[in-house]
Amino acid sequence: MNSAFPHTPEAVAEALPEQTASPATLDKTGESKKHSNRDEIERLEEENRFLVTAYTVTTGALGASLFVPELFTKFAAYAAGTIGTRFVLKRAQKVISVLKHTKALDKAFAEQGVEIFTELPVPDHGSLDMLVKFPNPPKKAVFAIALRSQGKATIFYNEGKECFQFRRGTGMKTWTPDHIERLSIQGYWLRMNQSELFGTSRNDRNRPLVKVLCLTGDTKIGTHGDHLYTQVGDQRVLLIERKSSIFVLEEHQLEGFIQGWLTQSNKPKTPKTSMSGNQDN
Repeated sequence: MNSAFPHTPEAVAEALPEQTASPATLDKTGESKKHSNRDEIERLEEENRFLVTAYTVTTGALGASLFVPELFTKFAAYAAGTIGTRFVLKRAQKVISVLKHTKALDKAFAEQGVEIFTELPVPDHGSLDMLVKFPNPPKKAVFAIALRSQGKATIFYNEGKECFQFRRGTGMKTWTPDHIERLSIQGYWLRMNQSELFGTSRNDRNRPLVKVLCLTGDTKIGTHGDHLYTQVGDQRVLLIERKSSIFVLEEHQLEGFIQGWLTQSNKPKTPKTSMSGNQDN
């Protein structure tokens, strides 16, 4: 193997198609144009195709009879060994998850004018997987959604330690990073630095952010005390309240949760349902 090939995830990432998930784009006249969920979906689909091919090259499944020099050159970063392979697989799983839920929410809420922004980078704090905005009255709302998996594991919230933990087999481990803190930081940074994501009016830009930790794949929520649950529409979900609050649910609940929130947002506020998890900090 050529030692000039990159051997780190950072170097591998440089070979990915450039991600252009920005809150606002410009047309040929320099004027901003309406956000397109279709553009987000097409970008994710393009990267997914790239990663599938890259993984094929990395694992050696691409036979010599199918060898294409240009293809090999493009994906050379992935041919460095197991580090590249693991990175590609992990990235592919994330892209597939974001793509799946972007398509589902776009289809479910198209009539409400939903706008979905994906993979918004926040310096030193990763990327927000999905920012889902309902810009039209009477159901204006903004959701910050983190899609997370711990494989075949069960997630618990430890009230004493104020942290999420996961159980895989018999052991219990702390789940890092702190998803409540991270979502709070991401929401705050985006509001301060990309306020156009939230809308054009002062009210829109000050609109509370609904933070959601959505467990994907085989990762499930364990059983908790009744006081940690809340009802949003027909979905019973965890509501973890600290300095910042977060709703925790499984991916099959996401669409119903959002629909329930939009319905409840037009009703009088209740002590511990839709309004208590809104603050960015």
